[in-house]
Amino acid sequence: MDLLARTTWALVCVALGFQLGCGGREPEPPYPTPVDADGDGRAVNLDCDDHDPAVWRTVRGYEDLDGDGHGDLERPVSCVGDGSEGWTEQQGDCAPQDATRWRWPAQAVYPDLDGDGATGPGPVWLCVGDTLQGYREQAGEPDCDDQDPRSWHSELAWVDSDGDGVGEGTPIRWCTGQGRTPPAGHVLVSGDCAPGDARRWRMLPYAYRDEDQDGFTVPQAGTVCAGTALPPGHATHSIQTDCDDRNRNRTVPIERWADTDGDGVGEGDPILRCISPGESIPGEVFQGGDCGPGDGTRWQYLAFASRDVDFDGYLAPASGLRCSGFWLPSGFSASVVNDDCDDRDVTRFRTWSVHADSDRDGVGAGPATAICGGAQVPTGYATTDTDCAAADAARWRMLAYAFRDADGDTFTVEQAGELCAGVSLPAGHATDAMSGPDCDDTNASRYQTVSAFTDTDGDGVGAGASTALCTNGQVPPPWSSLGTDCAAEDATRWRDLTASLADQDGDGFTAPIPATLVCTGAALPAPYHAKAVGNDCDDADPDLYRWMVLYPDRDGDGVGAPPRQVSCIGQAIPGGLSVYGDDTDDQDPVRQEDPDEADEVGLILDL
Repeated sequence: MDLLARTTWALVCVALGFQLGCGGREPEPPYPTPVDADGDGRAVNLDCDDHDPAVWRTVRGYEDLDGDGHGDLERPVSCVGDGSEGWTEQQGDCAPQDATRWRWPAQAVYPDLDGDGATGPGPVWLCVGDTLQGYREQAGEPDCDDQDPRSWHSELAWVDSDGDGVGEGTPIRWCTGQGRTPPAGHVLVSGDCAPGDARRWRMLPYAYRDEDQDGFTVPQAGTVCAGTALPPGHATHSIQTDCDDRNRNRTVPIERWADTDGDGVGEGDPILRCISPGESIPGEVFQGGDCGPGDGTRWQYLAFASRDVDFDGYLAPASGLRCSGFWLPSGFSASVVNDDCDDRDVTRFRTWSVHADSDRDGVGAGPATAICGGAQVPTGYATTDTDCAAADAARWRMLAYAFRDADGDTFTVEQAGELCAGVSLPAGHATDAMSGPDCDDTNASRYQTVSAFTDTDGDGVGAGASTALCTNGQVPPPWSSLGTDCAAEDATRWRDLTASLADQDGDGFTAPIPATLVCTGAALPAPYHAKAVGNDCDDADPDLYRWMVLYPDRDGDGVGAPPRQVSCIGQAIPGGLSVYGDDTDDQDPVRQEDPDEADEVGLILDL
């Protein structure tokens, strides 16, 4: 046994004792294989962790998570390998998570984290590295913000609850610096005289008061909490003296007049009173100069340009002043009115421009004359001068007509003109056609033009070209209003009728023919018909007139058999044919039906 094997075996035996069968003598070859659970080449007795091939060596060390070469005393390490990292045999790291710090300095220090020379509260004991970066051995100026090198000095700030830029109350300290403003709701100025009102923050002096804020002041000095300017009701100079600074409707003394008649306009000398314009004092008003004292219906002079002297309701031009109320009294007008041609005669007031009406028909003639009269046109005159018959009261105007009826039959001819008339046109004249146009206005029995045709054969229907006749509206004989006679020389025929059927063989049955016009009288002549009578299958043979489906009857028993045929026949069925076609044996006149089939039919009928 080589030295290594013996040594290993000895250690195993020591560790496991007799459980492995170790005695007082060395084992004889072959030697037992040492235990190595993790396969790292080291026996269990030499491996500090035989379940992890990465570690096997027993040490006395500590975790060094921040890699600064100093371990965490609270986290010891006892088993490592050749490649194990994050541990060290050096203990005592006071900042296990910070590679820049691992030791305690010899004395307490003062923090200067932002390096501005000002220090925070201290001294303090703390963990450091090679240098005292962020700390100083000696205290500097107190630093109010040790995280910002631009800020270290503190100032006072006051609460500005109303946001007017001036604060009040107990101040706070805040850290100043470049770009910094006081905390929200705080300002650097104090002394707000109205902390809850953003419109006021300082005391301002005033010399005048306007307590009722009517714009008029009284002398009164003092100070008041204000903003950019004095508040309403305070001023440094007077606008106008107020006679009552407790009532905004009373500002300056107002003139009043006694109004004994109650018309709103006073009389006599005015009285000065400190009252509002709308304030009422019984018996006094704000306006003087009543032109009718004692008369409540009149108080002011109004100018008039027309008046009614004779009180007939019509005015004539006249100017002057009249003591009145709100408006001029009846009989006066501020406008120039000239509707009274004689203002001193109540019966005459209107100037009429009239024409002489000698026949008193209401229409005058001749030149106009101006006459001063009353409400009605002066007797013997008219306002118009269009009388076309000044001496005839029944006629006074020219009326136009467009139609004449000379023979009085109410039928007219077009003829325009005009004539002197009265209320309406005289008989025989009209503005519109009456019963119709007159073809002869010299004869009352002839007035209407009709179209007539010569009726040579006297059948009531004419022929040839039409002729215009002037009549009483009726076509006289030997004329006719119809001109469609197809046989002008034959009184029995006068019209064309269409025939679509004919009975050429005279058997009483018709057959279709092409539509044919036939000149006739009241009805179509033979052989033509307008309506079908039967359906003649052979209109050239009177013995044949109907179609019939028949079957050959070869045995002559009256019942035929297929094939069927359609035949043109007369009244009788031709021999050798039958209307029946169900003969089961058309060669035997005795048999006409199948017994089996008859039995089946019988059974069906019995059901």
